[in-house]
Amino acid sequence: MRIEVIKREENLIEFYLEGEDHTFANLLNEVLHENEHVKFAGYTIEHPVLMARKPRFKVVTDGKVKPEEALEEAAQKIFDRARVLLEAWKKALEG
Repeated sequence: MRIEVIKREENLIEFYLEGEDHTFANLLNEVLHENEHVKFAGYTIEHPVLMARKPRFKVVTDGKVKPEEALEEAAQKIFDRARVLLEAWKKALEG
């Protein structure tokens, strides 16, 4: 995964999320929407063949948090949820 920032303003960031597709992009988008300070979060894949693994994101906040902070929080939530799932899976396998 690589992030290529396209545009950065006070309450807005646009970037490519290289190496990912709808699977992770949709997860990140959904978790960003859980933040009350995120006014808009969305992504598009500009060309389904040529850009299939390069979603373009746009995140806009209300100004109480920076878009970068909202992204950091979303990434941490995804990480924490994955850890909980892994722990539950290990317990299930143990019997």
